[in-house]
Amino acid sequence: MRIRRFSVALPVGDLAAGRDFYVRHLGFRAAVDNDRVVKLLHDDPSYELVLVPRSGWEGTEGAVLALEVDDAAAEEERLRAEGVEITAPLRDEEWGERLFQVTDPNGVVVQPVQWIGGRPGDI
Repeated sequence: MRIRRFSVALPVGDLAAGRDFYVRHLGFRAAVDNDRVVKLLHDDPSYELVLVPRSGWEGTEGAVLALEVDDAAAEEERLRAEGVEITAPLRDEEWGERLFQVTDPNGVVVQPVQWIGGRPGDI
């Protein structure tokens, strides 16, 4: 699997407070900021931090490791063929991501993601 970038998504109780903390104290900037997601970028475009509301967070109660790949459908097919359980099937999100989920042996959700539209906040 070729990984282009990675991000960590954290379910939080207060998106605005989280955004303000990371922007004010840790040098991030908000590339996407709405009531569903806050995407924070730093100087290195190969990683990002994503804050999502804890209530209604689909598929997990903890962090999600998102791995940006070139072809999410091909990765899903490859992992399925290797016997990996797909815990959330391939889908296209309205904001331009194609993604699916697997869960590692320790319960960490791993989400291969492909951008099929413009990638918000690209540097």
